[in-house]
Amino acid sequence: MGRHEQPLDPRGGPLALFARDLRGLRRAAGSPSYQRLAARTHFAASTLAAAAGGKRLPSAAVLAAYVAACGGDVATWETHRRALSAELAQRSELSELSEVAEVARLAELSEVAEAAGPSAAASVSGAPAQLPPPRSLAQGPSEAGPARDVPAVVFLGRRHLLRRAVGITGAALLLVTTGAASAPRGDAETRALDSWFARDAAIPARYRRAIVAAGTACAAPQVSPALVAAMLKTESDFDPQLSDPAADEYGIARWTPRVLRYYLPEGRQDRVPRPPLDAETSIAALGRMLCTLAPQLEGVAGDPALNLAAAYRTATWVVQKENGIPDRIRPYTDRVRFHLLRYAPEHGVCLPYATAESSYPAPCGRAVAGSPAA
Repeated sequence: MGRHEQPLDPRGGPLALFARDLRGLRRAAGSPSYQRLAARTHFAASTLAAAAGGKRLPSAAVLAAYVAACGGDVATWETHRRALSAELAQRSELSELSEVAEVARLAELSEVAEAAGPSAAASVSGAPAQLPPPRSLAQGPSEAGPARDVPAVVFLGRRHLLRRAVGITGAALLLVTTGAASAPRGDAETRALDSWFARDAAIPARYRRAIVAAGTACAAPQVSPALVAAMLKTESDFDPQLSDPAADEYGIARWTPRVLRYYLPEGRQDRVPRPPLDAETSIAALGRMLCTLAPQLEGVAGDPALNLAAAYRTATWVVQKENGIPDRIRPYTDRVRFHLLRYAPEHGVCLPYATAESSYPAPCGRAVAGSPAA
């Protein structure tokens, strides 16, 4: 008999009801412990427990593993999950649109203040006008210096606003990514996409839109366009035609088709995709998987971005069990880190990860071993 779970919040609405039914399925199966369920699946016990926690809707892959391990009908439960997902999306649509409107309003104020000059920009941001500016969204990718003398905090604020806006709408962008990379782009859009990467980042232009959409699909700071690009470089060298039948891995992200299935848009999860795999679809699915795994790896020791890369290459439960990156995966994550350092957009800017093991550029100008020169 497994240990007692935390009681569900009766005010939790449809998520709590879904979790209650999942717990009922587990009781009907004889109440196996989550450790025992984990042994029957490739997910960690904590991930399976969270599926019935009533806090968030489990992914299709986690739900399928939970239900199958308890002897339930996977197809029926997936139908329930999709219906609940649509209900939750409908409930949140109005609030998300309101937040996007507010982000756009603040970004417009920032642009107006920037155009008025450093003093006005400082009055909007609260920043001292003498701070040196980082690379701005308005600066062209080939320019050596800043376009204007604008306070650094203004641009950091604008980047934060941009990430919030893209993160809110990222899921919608991922639904329409396929084929978008070949569409014509204006200079303004090209500069906006390029601003997510270092000026000399050798990332194919045709995939940048899809990579930015995938890397900004959620608010987790360790999920970034630079990480997505670094993983694609490591997995395939951006080769959309990669084919490795022996490992059952294909395409630009080296997806295993039966795993990719669960990270496709809702309407395309009814069958296993067959190679060759579309590059934009594969990139979008990579973003969805990273966003799904990020909360499951909270509290695991080490660099959050590299933990995500390790979980993608192995499994979430492996990284959780090792409390970090397994030794056998280190060569892979070392390559991801090398490319991430080259692709990250800023050097010398204060960022969340300050340890020597961080994959990100050094905070506030301090050197990180192995990082390229700014």
